[in-house]
Amino acid sequence: MIRNNPFGTIYPTIIADNSGSARQLRKYTEMVEIRKQAGLEGSGDDTSFAAQLKKADEFRASGESCGATDSIGIILRQMDEPEAGGQVSKEIFHNGVRVVVTKDARFGNSIVIGGSAKPDWITVDTSVGTVYIDLNDTVSLMKCLDLFSPEDIAAIMRKITEVKQARDALKEIDQMKNTPVEQADGRSDEEQEE
Repeated sequence: MIRNNPFGTIYPTIIADNSGSARQLRKYTEMVEIRKQAGLEGSGDDTSFAAQLKKADEFRASGESCGATDSIGIILRQMDEPEAGGQVSKEIFHNGVRVVVTKDARFGNSIVIGGSAKPDWITVDTSVGTVYIDLNDTVSLMKCLDLFSPEDIAAIMRKITEVKQARDALKEIDQMKNTPVEQADGRSDEEQEE
């Protein structure tokens, strides 16, 4: 869920405990059942990103599938390793948005989200690799935020805010350069010459 701030910035809000919904209760009971079948201890209700990746590794080691295929970390683990100097790419569609995940032996991981007819790309370094975001297609980004950890979401939003603030400051400076300076005492140039 995304909440708008009155100052024009967008911040993600995460509801920590929304266990009252039937859908989440069903997911929780399914997860407990899957973990029991895989011989794993606990309910797996830890919501930290590191704990979720650890659970994915446990499921993979146990031979069972956790059913989750939409997290960037899980996608990267499912991809083959690139050969020396090469790269491996995987294209997925998440909530109707095209996401390209690339493992590159030289440059590391990269994630490209969406894209418009006139892209305005920025890059954000995250825990899973470099994320390429088109500022002219922020709707696609908002649909894909659930692919990232809360820390990565914060880094992405911080970078977008910084870029927009810098561009607004440059526009303001340009406007100030193009605006004629008026006399401080209110008299016109002709009156001051006399």
